[in-house]
Amino acid sequence: MPVKLLLDINLVLDIFLQREPHYAASSRVFSLCEQEICQGLLAAQSYATLFYLLRKGLGKEAAHGNLRLLRQVLATAPLTSAEVDQALNSGFRDFEDALQYYVALACGATHLLTRNPTDYPQTELPVLTPTIFLAIHFPLP
Repeated sequence: MPVKLLLDINLVLDIFLQREPHYAASSRVFSLCEQEICQGLLAAQSYATLFYLLRKGLGKEAAHGNLRLLRQVLATAPLTSAEVDQALNSGFRDFEDALQYYVALACGATHLLTRNPTDYPQTELPVLTPTIFLAIHFPLP
């Protein structure tokens, strides 16, 4: 079965804002997606939040350029009313996390990658940090 990764917003921010100490693992995951070793996914609702945060950190043109790169490398996982309803009725403390989780399930992701796996109390889908995912599936020699 091919590896399908839904990337949480914080991973993308780690890459484009070069946030340490997370940059190396997050960019390695992104590279696996660029090389089509893994299929990378980004939830549709993430684009607006990413644009806002990247524009604040890098400016409008850089934010647009980064989002264009994401569109070239990652597939967009749709958000439908079904995922919104599931998120609203879930036990998640954070609504955005609930949306990410249910979008990941709906699009057939094999993993949800985030820096905050404890924010995801559900267990139907492996929720891992980039570092743990890489150590399990793509360990360095």
